[in-house]
Amino acid sequence: MDITAARLNSMQQAASLLVTNYGADSSGTTNAAPGIQLALNAARDLGGAQVVVPPGIYLIGATLRIYGNTRLSLMAGAEFRRNVAGTMIVNGDAGQAFGGYTGHSDIIIEGGLWNMRGTTVGLTASAMCISIGHASDIIIRDLEVRDLPGYHAVEFNSTIHGTIQNCRFRGFIDPGGRDFAEAVQIDLAKSVGVFGGFGPYDHTPCEDITVTGCYFGASGTAGTTAWPRGIGSHSATITKWHRRIRISGNAFENLLQFAISAYVWEDVTIVGNTFNSCGSGVRIRSVIAADTEDTKLPDGTQTSASQSMRNFAVVGNTLRDCGSYDNSIIVLGETTGLVLSLVISGNVIDGTTTQAGIRIQRASRAVVNGNTVSNTGGTGISTEDQSNMIVSDNLIWGVGGHGITMVSCDNSNILDNDIRDPANSGILVQGGSDIQIRNNFVDGANHVASSAYGIRISTSTVSPAVSGNKCRPGTSTTKALAGLSTTNTVTGLQRFGNDMRGTWSGAAGGIDDLSTSPQTVATDIE
Repeated sequence: MDITAARLNSMQQAASLLVTNYGADSSGTTNAAPGIQLALNAARDLGGAQVVVPPGIYLIGATLRIYGNTRLSLMAGAEFRRNVAGTMIVNGDAGQAFGGYTGHSDIIIEGGLWNMRGTTVGLTASAMCISIGHASDIIIRDLEVRDLPGYHAVEFNSTIHGTIQNCRFRGFIDPGGRDFAEAVQIDLAKSVGVFGGFGPYDHTPCEDITVTGCYFGASGTAGTTAWPRGIGSHSATITKWHRRIRISGNAFENLLQFAISAYVWEDVTIVGNTFNSCGSGVRIRSVIAADTEDTKLPDGTQTSASQSMRNFAVVGNTLRDCGSYDNSIIVLGETTGLVLSLVISGNVIDGTTTQAGIRIQRASRAVVNGNTVSNTGGTGISTEDQSNMIVSDNLIWGVGGHGITMVSCDNSNILDNDIRDPANSGILVQGGSDIQIRNNFVDGANHVASSAYGIRISTSTVSPAVSGNKCRPGTSTTKALAGLSTTNTVTGLQRFGNDMRGTWSGAAGGIDDLSTSPQTVATDIE
């Protein structure tokens, strides 16, 4: 049969199922769930179809079940108004046993207002809006989830190839003990306590997940707040990682904790997002070694250890007035689980309370490059227990702690940074070995503190190299003690070509070098 335009249109109409034709009431006065479920069942029985929800208010008095190859489309002006003390919609039936990514898949859920009504009497207990597990090829787009209590607006659990696009997540209620809930949760099939929809609990993680163009914040409804967290995970199994996570072009506003919490993720890009007045912007975290649940193998064996995770790019994000809960960008590994291969580049961080702009601990092979960090309550860029790190070409302005710190770091470089008016020292190195400090400019260190330096090296640092740096005392009434200061526990120092001219507050002048046998001649050392 030839496929003419008329026949194609007829086929498309036949495959589109209006929920009102199946008895769904759109007045908001009676339970519409039975009629909507009949339409979803009809799509299942056809082997796939589009289920269309016309404008109106639909009381959802039972959890809806959506099946494979179904497109559920809420038209403009359509509202799903939750009226059941449970999840709004799940992909499949309770008791099904599709492991891995073999469950109901190829699903699109789009459009409309999904009103969870979490402040309504009888609906205040923790609940989920959209719950997806053991699935592949899922798209959720162009919808709003409002006023959810306790759990998550969208959960991707044991899902591969999932996209959340152009959605709004507004309003959250903590019924108690849920101050860590994410609007979008990326999780694994660990147990019924982690994913209550159905099993099997085979520890399948998520892969190839994209969240783009979404908004996370408050609804303004009385009794609600903004979300605690925007996108993240908070459970883990040793030997499992969520991989290939892409988060771009989203807006996070007034979130209470981490806007993004990349817990046990790998191969991650976090690009071009905006964060405004959030408790923290981005957290990258390996398995918490002290967590007795997250440190188990799939068979339940306790390892009492973390695991390394790798490959992160945090690029081109803007963070304003974030950091009342934790640092604006924080990377935290464990001794038994380092964060490996990390780039933090081209971000703009403007304002925190007492926190650092960027904080990195227990990582290796990290590059922190080309960021602008200003007006933070704490240190601009703080690093500790690192190896093989480069901190370069950053502009740090008016921070409330040190400009850049390296504590107990090895084989790392601080290069070509511009640091203006830090409250404490411009660059502080404590301990570690083989740190290169080159071609940095520090102006106006110590504008608040009682004793600080342009560049300070202390605490038994071994073989630092300091060359081509320029430090100036600035215009503040409180001057740094010296442009460059090293303590008598520093050994193997090489320094040359530094410019420390100016009027400093210490008696030693521009350079106060107390290190053991420094090499100060710019010649080869053998």
